[in-house]
Amino acid sequence: MTKDDRYGAAGDTYGDVPTPEAAENGTEVSSPDRDSPAETESTGEEGEETNGTASLPFIFARRTVKADRDALPVYVRPTTTERLDALERDLDGRFDGDDVMSLDVREAVVTAGLRNVDDVVDVMEEWGYGRR
Repeated sequence: MTKDDRYGAAGDTYGDVPTPEAAENGTEVSSPDRDSPAETESTGEEGEETNGTASLPFIFARRTVKADRDALPVYVRPTTTERLDALERDLDGRFDGDDVMSLDVREAVVTAGLRNVDDVVDVMEEWGYGRR
């Protein structure tokens, strides 16, 4: 497995949309152009424009797994890596038919932690924070 495979440079097909040719023969897809007229619609009253994919869930609206994300290097211990890998395998089985991307799993873990700050505090206390 290459680094690109693991982190989603290849294999993220959620942002791909069928081309007119694909509708006929079922083979070609293209990435949506966020500025294309077909993808942009006006909201009307306020005059601001929104992307036609704005109401889609994140994995379907993006062009690639790295699109609209900032890089956040995180260094973890081997046990954490093993747990993340096991979680990714579990989610891959749970969402059978979906390409579960490592970046999505990691961001979901961070987001879940931000929703459950008390759990973050508990882990940090286990690591020795607050004992001084």
